[in-house]
Amino acid sequence: MAARPPLRRVVAELRPHRRVAVIACSGVVLMTLAIVSMPLVIQMVIDRGVQAHDTSWVFLGAAIAAVLIVAQVAGTWLEVRYMGIFAERYLRDLRGSLMDHLYELDLDYFTHEPAGRLVSRLTSDVENLQQFVQTGISLVLRAALVLSFTITLMMLQTVKLTLAICVILPFLAVASAWYRPRAFAVQMKIRESMATLLTHVNESLVGMRVVQAFAIENEQHDVFQDVSFDAFDKKRKSGTVAATYYSSVEFLVPVALAILIGYGTNLVQSGEIKIGVVIAFSLYINRLFEPIQQFTELTSLLQSAGASFARVFEFRALQPKVLDRPGAFDFVPTQGEIRFDAVSFRYSPGAVDALHDVDLVVPACQRVAVVGTSGAGKSTFAKLVARFYDATEGRVLIDGQDLRDVLGPSLRKHVIVVPQEGFLFDGTVAENVGVARPEATRAEIEAACEAMGFASRIAAIPGGLDCVVANRGLTLSSGQRQMVALARAFLSEPRVIVLDEATSNLDPATDALVEEAMHTLLADRTAIVIAHRINTAVRADRVLVFEHGVIVEDGPPAQLEAIEGGAFARWVAATREAAERG
Repeated sequence: MAARPPLRRVVAELRPHRRVAVIACSGVVLMTLAIVSMPLVIQMVIDRGVQAHDTSWVFLGAAIAAVLIVAQVAGTWLEVRYMGIFAERYLRDLRGSLMDHLYELDLDYFTHEPAGRLVSRLTSDVENLQQFVQTGISLVLRAALVLSFTITLMMLQTVKLTLAICVILPFLAVASAWYRPRAFAVQMKIRESMATLLTHVNESLVGMRVVQAFAIENEQHDVFQDVSFDAFDKKRKSGTVAATYYSSVEFLVPVALAILIGYGTNLVQSGEIKIGVVIAFSLYINRLFEPIQQFTELTSLLQSAGASFARVFEFRALQPKVLDRPGAFDFVPTQGEIRFDAVSFRYSPGAVDALHDVDLVVPACQRVAVVGTSGAGKSTFAKLVARFYDATEGRVLIDGQDLRDVLGPSLRKHVIVVPQEGFLFDGTVAENVGVARPEATRAEIEAACEAMGFASRIAAIPGGLDCVVANRGLTLSSGQRQMVALARAFLSEPRVIVLDEATSNLDPATDALVEEAMHTLLADRTAIVIAHRINTAVRADRVLVFEHGVIVEDGPPAQLEAIEGGAFARWVAATREAAERG
């Protein structure tokens, strides 16, 4: 569980917008002064006006009260107006910084972190902090000012009665000391349970086809009920803790009134104070206990905000495994030569090598097919080429430049990865083709589709390039999505392409079209193709066969296939056998 964040870090988060915050806080101060001053006016009217039968004091009190009301209204306007601006500016910057940090994290993080937890941090935690910034800061400041101003004014009038009433404050401090750590712990559990709930909902939506295909709606409903009940149980415990604290605070209010009535009457009879002071103190008790009575809500808000701050700070503290070195420079492509120099890679310290002591050179414009069984190291090899990971040992170079010495974003403008499943963002087909080059014109997008041979197929989609796709592109067929992905890669004009073959689920006509497009895409470019089919492997200039993270065969496909009992020959035979069974 994330630790409670120190106050200085929270203050540092808010400091960039302090000018707007100062204006909002000045409104809180003005409003609070007006509120706590009103009992003094009432006391003055009673003692000097009503009891002395002097109407001039009554009129004066009415005039002062009118001024205080105007001040209270003005202070409220400043607070609400500028605290809202303060909150929105802070939340805008917070969302931006969280998304920027999210983009900096490596693929390993997204592989292991459930999407629902990320969504929770970017939505529910941020919204929780918005509530704190917009209302919580004002409530904290107002409570502190009301307590300090009220006790000060009470002490100025009668120390004895003030001390008698304040005797209950130590009991309040004990109750608060009991409540705070329990409330924080419960709020952290609530935030975690809500993140788990969002994770399950996200998985259900993404996997809805699987849920319906296997008729496991009832089983998923049971899982959701368990997760939902866990969230309910955490909130129920929060309510129990809050109810215990709140009932204790409520008990102290009539105790304070009883002290005021009993001891205050005695002081009036002895002539130490006037009746107006007692009346003013009855109002002060309301003022004094108003923030105390609100303290349950306020403390709950603070603990909830503290939990959200802790989760946000914990997320920001995550460091990507792939970091640009100090002094890293922009990648400068030339021919597209790839070199692995004694490269080994482990996904975590102490783990088995996913790649072990790989030495090879891929000349510029060579098309290399990478084959092997699942877990052999094919995908790891491809990810190192694109620098989704850095080598644990050895060096990966493209055009003589060590990838650890270049800036990652500049590298990926020239080393493009086309995944097995074409992913599309919400938007038009044209926008998805142009996503890698936002500055591309409509004519360039159309030319890319034409060059890849997709123009007529895309035009046949209702709306053509202006067709709006959604939900990761599932409104289009798998072949159409792959066409868009390949056109996107062509438009970016890379020197190196890493391609995870994705034609196994296409109909024959679309398969042939995509194969021809891949030939166009890979022409005059260095290509690393993770091959799942024999046709893709045999069309390559060279085949790398991986087993247990090691290249066991390397050469032209025809030459490797001719090796009796060789690794590539076995792979071809196994692939053909699987195709015949299918």
